Amino acid sequence: PHSLFERKGDNIHCTIPITITEASLGARVQVPTVEGTATMVVPPGTSSGQVFRLKEMGVPHLKGGGRGDEYVTVKVVVPQNLDERSQQLLREFARLNPMDPRRDLKV
Repeated sequence: PHSLFERKGDNIHCTIPITITEASLGARVQVPTVEGTATMVVPPGTSSGQVFRLKEMGVPHLKGGGRGDEYVTVKVVVPQNLDERSQQLLREFARLNPMDPRRDLKV
C-alpha cells in the first residue's frame, strides 16, 4: 500500500487536489508519478472527479517493453474561511452565471 498511489495491474491511480480557479479556467499542474513529477493540462471547465490519463507513466510491463498508464482523478477543493470581499465576488459570479446543477434530478 502507498499513501498516494494505487496500483491496478500495470496502471497507477491517484487523486490530486486542484483549486476552483484551476478547474474553471484551466491550468497546467504538477502531478506526482512513480518516477517524479509530470505536467498535466487541466482543461477549462473541469469537474471534480474527472479522470485524466497520463500515457505510459505507470509501471513497466513485466513481459516486455512499454509501461502502464497513470490515471489521475482531480478533486476540486473549495476555499475555506472566505473574507468578505471573496464572498462578494462569489455572489456576483453566481448572479452573472445562474446555474442549477440539480435541475435534471428527478425523485
